[in-house]
Amino acid sequence: MRLSAAVSANQSIRMIRQRIFLNTSDEISEFLFDATGMIPGYTQYSAGAADLEYDMVDLDGITLLWARGTSHCRWLDQMSDDGRVHFGFIVSAGRGAVSLGHELTPEDAMLFLPGQEMDYVFLGPVVTLEIGVSREIADQLGWQMFGAPLSKRPLPLLQQLERVCRHATRTASSHPLSDAQLAELKAAVLDALEVALTPWLEEDPTIAQFVDSGSPAYRVLQDLDDLLMHPDAVDVDVGDMAHRLGVSRRTLFYALRKSAGLTPRRYQELLLLRRLRQNLRDANVGNNTVTQLASELGFGDLGRLSGKYHKQFGEYPHETLRN
Repeated sequence: MRLSAAVSANQSIRMIRQRIFLNTSDEISEFLFDATGMIPGYTQYSAGAADLEYDMVDLDGITLLWARGTSHCRWLDQMSDDGRVHFGFIVSAGRGAVSLGHELTPEDAMLFLPGQEMDYVFLGPVVTLEIGVSREIADQLGWQMFGAPLSKRPLPLLQQLERVCRHATRTASSHPLSDAQLAELKAAVLDALEVALTPWLEEDPTIAQFVDSGSPAYRVLQDLDDLLMHPDAVDVDVGDMAHRLGVSRRTLFYALRKSAGLTPRRYQELLLLRRLRQNLRDANVGNNTVTQLASELGFGDLGRLSGKYHKQFGEYPHETLRN
């Protein structure tokens, strides 16, 4: 993890803007839990480092988190129940994004709610804005949230929230702020955010437009995840996958493309590579070998495996085992 910071200060206010560069799932998990209270599950489908950049601005109880990533990846996130409010939306997504098998649009916004898992996939380069509000501020404003994590919001409303946050980001990092200036920035962000949070603040189903259920394609993906967790499914082929799931091959291919942007075979291969990586990390060097651990997961050609593993993770299996 690399970090750089710009600090502006006066007698009473210390403003910090940080840029954080993250390249591994462990770094991502540690940073996001500390910064947001989120427990992320990050799975990268594209090869190489994550190359994820966060630009974070602390407004004394309000956090603006601009994220820029390039990878094809899946997030399975859970919010810890520490009282913080965490809201986010996509600023731009060059190749698109999906959640629960539904294509995300510029009008989709997400509130990370305790006890509810958020499942979404970025198909390529993406910029997002996430806004965190402390428990103390949320309590002062009387915010109580209801509903599902994902909801439709008017595009002009989200664009206005983005403009307000960009102004706050520039202002907070360009010069020292007085108490009054800081209060003005915070008020502007909270006013724009509160409007965006309307579906979750109003306990009225006629107001909210929640996306609270997975598509049929997403349910196939969930069933495939369950299937591939079984030890006897490590070498199952696409025909067997479809048969065990009770769907046609065409349906299986369509479901994986819609929900994860992958073919069934590639999805299975990446899952097994990640499982092998975890097994290598957990193994005892003296009692286990790469050949043994790879064979247990159905990998036969170790030379071919080594090349794929290196392309995906940037190191060879024996290096993971040794480290």
